[in-house]
Amino acid sequence: MMNDSAPVLKKRYPYATIALAAANIVYFLLLMAVGAVESTAKMVEWGALYMAKGTYVGSPFRILTSMFMHFDIYHLGSNLLMLFVVGDMLEERLGRGRFVISYLISGLVGNAAAVWWYHLQGATVVSAGASGAVYGLVGVLCCLVFRKRGSIPGFSRERVLLMIFLMLYSGFVNTGINVAAHVGGLAVGLLCGLLFGGSRKRRQNNRENTPFSGM
Repeated sequence: MMNDSAPVLKKRYPYATIALAAANIVYFLLLMAVGAVESTAKMVEWGALYMAKGTYVGSPFRILTSMFMHFDIYHLGSNLLMLFVVGDMLEERLGRGRFVISYLISGLVGNAAAVWWYHLQGATVVSAGASGAVYGLVGVLCCLVFRKRGSIPGFSRERVLLMIFLMLYSGFVNTGINVAAHVGGLAVGLLCGLLFGGSRKRRQNNRENTPFSGM
C-alpha cells in the first residue's frame, strides 16, 4: 500500500539555542556571584576583551570568553531576546551543527574585528557581550530571506533590511557600543548564510517529497 501524501515532520526543539542561552546566563550568574558585573577590573580578570592603548592584553582566549560575558542584566537580556527571536527558526533550517558554527564564528570574527579597530584607534577598551554572534545570526537570516522570498514566515526582505538598519543605527548613535564587532559578526553571518543556507533545505525537501510506504 502506498500513501502519496507527504509525512508530517515533527518540529525539532531548539536545543542548541537553549544551550547557548544557558551558557550566557550561567556565566552572567557567575560574574554576579564574584562581583565582576560591578567592576571593570574583575570583568577583565574573568575573561573580557581588553585593549590598552591599542594593544591586546591577556590570553587569546579572551576573544572567545568575552562572547559569553555581559555587563548588566539589560545587556544580557537584549542579546538573549534576539538569540531566541532568530535562533529557533535558524536552528531548524540550518541544523544544530551549522547553527552553532555560525554563532561561534560570527562572534569570534566580530571580536577579532573589534581588536583590529581598537588597535587602529589606539584605544583603551574593555569589551564583552554576545552581540557579534547575534548579529551574525541576523546576517544568516538576511541571506536566507533574500535567497528565497517567503522562506521564513513573517520575515520579508524589507523587514529584515529595516531590522538590520535599526540595529546598526542604534550602535552608531549610542556610546559604549562595540560597532566593529557588530559589523564583523554581521558580515560573517552573511557568508555563513551563503555557505550553509542551501544544504539543510535540500535535505528537508527530499524528506518532504519522499512518499510514505507501508505494507
